[in-house]
Amino acid sequence: MVIDLLTLDFCNAGTRMMHREDYIILNNISECVDSETSAVRRFGDTWLRWRGQRVEYCRCAMRGREYCHVVPVINCYVSQCYNGGTCKEAVYTSDYICQCPPGFSGTQCEINTKERCVTAQGEGYRGTWSISQSGAECINWNSTSLRGRRYTARKNDASSLGLGNHNYCRNPDSDSTPWCYVYRGTQVVWDFCSLPKCPEDKGCVSGSGQSYRGTVAVTRSGSRCLPWDSTVVRRKLYNAWRSDALELGLSGHNFCRNPDGDVGPWCHTYKNMQLTWELCDIPKCAKNPSVITTLGPRAPTSNNNNGGTCGERLDNTLNRPVFRMFGGRASDITEQPWQAVINVYQARHKKHFHRCGGVLIDSCWVLHTCVILGRTYRKQNSSSEQIFKVEKYWIHEQFDNETFDNDIVYKYTFIIPLSPEVFPACLPDRGLELPDWTECEISGYGKESEFSAEYSERVKRGYVRLWPKERCVPSVLSGRTVTANMLCAGDTRGLDDACKGDSGGPLVCRNNDRMTLMGVISWGDGCGQKDKPGVYTRVTHYIEWINAKIKANPV
Repeated sequence: MVIDLLTLDFCNAGTRMMHREDYIILNNISECVDSETSAVRRFGDTWLRWRGQRVEYCRCAMRGREYCHVVPVINCYVSQCYNGGTCKEAVYTSDYICQCPPGFSGTQCEINTKERCVTAQGEGYRGTWSISQSGAECINWNSTSLRGRRYTARKNDASSLGLGNHNYCRNPDSDSTPWCYVYRGTQVVWDFCSLPKCPEDKGCVSGSGQSYRGTVAVTRSGSRCLPWDSTVVRRKLYNAWRSDALELGLSGHNFCRNPDGDVGPWCHTYKNMQLTWELCDIPKCAKNPSVITTLGPRAPTSNNNNGGTCGERLDNTLNRPVFRMFGGRASDITEQPWQAVINVYQARHKKHFHRCGGVLIDSCWVLHTCVILGRTYRKQNSSSEQIFKVEKYWIHEQFDNETFDNDIVYKYTFIIPLSPEVFPACLPDRGLELPDWTECEISGYGKESEFSAEYSERVKRGYVRLWPKERCVPSVLSGRTVTANMLCAGDTRGLDDACKGDSGGPLVCRNNDRMTLMGVISWGDGCGQKDKPGVYTRVTHYIEWINAKIKANPV
């Protein structure tokens, strides 16, 4: 069995509805915009906000001015906070404020910052994507620009629809996918959002179904399930207000779940005008043991014909917490087993130093001098790690040191056993094109910020989206050259990004249920700057070159 490490870097609208009809903005009413959360308040609105350990009572005055003062607070008599948030209310007003647990934000902790894809039509989507299919930024649902619209944060049932003081995509009207309002010149229009679909569930349950995360929303008798965040189930034991709601699969949807270990998934529902619960009719899964196969000494295989030997990992991490390369939390090597560490030996210091990243793709091709696989911590040895030295390497014949156009590959002759910590990503087919704004993953051991003195001690993972070609231009990258052999990807919120020391690492995207290497981290304009994407080598342009080198140099 053999492995490949690849780097291509030198280590440096549907049908319109009447309630969304376009209209001209005729006036501008004063609004107060929070500089930290971008929440929008209208003239006369009041709210609470945290100021250190204290709580302030604020009022929006004329010309967008805020007037705030500290007020005493007590625990809410009835919590208004979802997902285990702590509710506080002012002593002399009806205003309340939520202290949200990690991974949640919003006025009621209703926003799930970890939610990365859409299930079914996305009616229960509560994530933070805020860009439409056209690339326009969504308008805050509480903006005065939406006055008179049917779906705004001012609706009585806004919270149950996911609408609030934010500009994230939602599907309050059961359309085909989440959407939002955007500006088009002087008009307000609506547009669908380009959110990726979550992998389809198997449509069956294992055991009692406590791990079931499917989309069945009808009981055995045919009754429609109630949303887990419906106000009518607030006093029930199992609802979206629980502190462990996310673990139990309870949120702003109405899908069947089994949070209490019953005989099968169930849901709250109405029968004969009475609130009750009922089991759902979901078939049992057949038991099919999964087998991880090994690789033989052959050329890398593509996503479509790999026979189960690439792009897989132990679990589905699409809805796991965000692990940023530019700041944030750490990950584990089993979640990106194709990640390699590239170290360079310096004789003067008699030790290896971190240089950049690499990608395991299949068989005996690698980047740089000393390569480590299967290591979660950059400096700490691990029982799962595998360390190798490079025997031979090739630099792309047209590599350009000025623009970083074209690339480099190194070679092994060692056969490496695969494991949960060491497993290759799939190579794409030469002509593969994924939709704009497809969400992908990056990983590496690089710096947590542009000016950090040290590299990350642990491997990290971040989420970025593929930018449209027409937006991957020099004007957004300080005038630097962007060629057809490059692609842009970034987080429009400026949260996740590659940084120094991540170069050569993977940009992998889900395609046909396998993680496929679409890009290799190359260069960027700083780290984590809003509206500035990272630049990656476009792997699809090098498939023939990679295979030619392998064919000319058999193991």
